[in-house]
Amino acid sequence: MIATDRIEVLDDRAVAAAIAEVIDAMEADLDLVVGSMEDCLVALIQSANGVSPRALREALRRAVSAVVRDTLARLCSQVELPMLPPDMSELARVCASSRCELVERPDPWLVGLEAFWDRFEVVAERTVVDTTLRWEVIKAARARLRNHLARVRALFRSACLYDELARSNEVDGDSRLRAVLGALGGERSEPSELGYDLAWHHVAVVADASPSLDALARCTTRHLLRVQAPDGGMWAWLGGPDKVPEGDLDGLIAALGSSDASVAFGEPAEGIAGFAVSHRQALEAGVIAVASKRAVRFADCRLLIAVLRDGDLAYEFVERELGELNHPIEPMRELRDTLRAYLEHGQRVAPTAAVVRRDRKTVEKHLRRAEQLLHHPVGERTDSVLIALRVGEILRHGH
Repeated sequence: MIATDRIEVLDDRAVAAAIAEVIDAMEADLDLVVGSMEDCLVALIQSANGVSPRALREALRRAVSAVVRDTLARLCSQVELPMLPPDMSELARVCASSRCELVERPDPWLVGLEAFWDRFEVVAERTVVDTTLRWEVIKAARARLRNHLARVRALFRSACLYDELARSNEVDGDSRLRAVLGALGGERSEPSELGYDLAWHHVAVVADASPSLDALARCTTRHLLRVQAPDGGMWAWLGGPDKVPEGDLDGLIAALGSSDASVAFGEPAEGIAGFAVSHRQALEAGVIAVASKRAVRFADCRLLIAVLRDGDLAYEFVERELGELNHPIEPMRELRDTLRAYLEHGQRVAPTAAVVRRDRKTVEKHLRRAEQLLHHPVGERTDSVLIALRVGEILRHGH
């Protein structure tokens, strides 16, 4: 418990330390916090919808617990988490299937928010004895969370709308594909036909499987249109009336970065022409995504894509830059892996050894052998050699 003499001047460190004390106490009382919020929300939902299904109540409790933990983490770190917690996504699915009015009405969110702050103030009163410091703690906490819960609500609403749209879209996927192919050819269609407005700002996405798009849809507040591609895989577009901020797109890629998902993004574009342009970019970036098994953006791999547009020239470029090092036998593959890791990690031996799981002496031996095959030091022509290594890997995968 924080006990102080009368504090005349409060600095940021004192307030931050007191907030940390309150957060610790809130986490210790988590069941009580969640229970009080859940009771308020259930009463409100029942007054509007009648008796709530058991599945809804169970999903609500898990979701409230997740939001409280997420909110306390936000108070600690002040770093916005990239996506909706999984338990909130599950509640969105249950709400959409049960037609619960938790989505559009603002009052459940206001009730839940007030229940959270009521509990926060009770815990702060018990934890921080000095009244001046306690008031500063409450003010600072509210300031830190000013936009956070509004963002959670927006993500939750988007997830609910996505689940509703996904169920309706399953009914007639063929007609949607025909409409999409027409739009890619410049034909306009009504928003009601696609469940999506071609006049919006778009980011096209190409994914290897539907689950990758399910995860993506829950990371954004934008509308998602998706269809089964004619040759397998999935095509999708994230759209909305507002321009896509650069940080949002980079955040989506970062959120998918550790999932081994082959997802490719085109660049933001507007209108029916942009719908097609962004899609073409995503298709080209998809070659890189599949070969590397990660999420990529067209703008981040323009040079690789340009080299790969002409297969014959790409092969010639790789052969010219790598020479014997491009031979498909296993010892050459090990040398290429070591050289690529070395160039991608600032030409430092220690990180390279960690990436390729070899000791330093082996890494240094590989690099000396690579220099012999390249006929120049590995520190020369680094950009061209690294591009050739990446392109060669894609070509060997048959893409």
